[in-house]
Amino acid sequence: MADLAKTVLPGVNKVIEIGIADPERLGVAGHSNGGYSTLALIVQTKRFSAAIDVDGLGDLVGFYGQMGKAGTAYGIDVVEHSQNIMGGTPWEFRERYIENSPFFYLDRVETPLLIVHGAADTSVAPFLADQIFVALRRLGKEVVYVRYDGEGHLPAQYINQLDFLNRMIGWFDKYLKAGKH
Repeated sequence: MADLAKTVLPGVNKVIEIGIADPERLGVAGHSNGGYSTLALIVQTKRFSAAIDVDGLGDLVGFYGQMGKAGTAYGIDVVEHSQNIMGGTPWEFRERYIENSPFFYLDRVETPLLIVHGAADTSVAPFLADQIFVALRRLGKEVVYVRYDGEGHLPAQYINQLDFLNRMIGWFDKYLKAGKH
């Protein structure tokens, strides 16, 4: 998680420095592991004025334990050796899992967050989005949660795609448009 901030934030600072981006109107969004990245960034910086997490996760232990209908545990390899690279199990590297799970740092969030998740997502189980929403709401943070029934790892039905895109545009318009501050 810390490496992500060390990699992304200098690039953000550079586009501000050269005049491409307005430091008062920065948004961040990501899908799947990009949703994880979005959460990881907003728990470490106040740089962004709005964020969107789509089908992402904020708890590596929860993702590790996610089980599919067939009894498979897709998250084990992803967390241990693939995208999240924890290098082993949560029992071997307990602190590493916690340090790299945005869930444990949600009290630091000051960025308004829109969470979007498919209720039938088998890649990142919906309970992982529920967990982030419940925690942020409990902490009194600004968060909105949209859950699409029957949808998987991205909305596939046209009506939901249209709603999803309009919500994203609306969210960023609300927090990033000039004159909104």
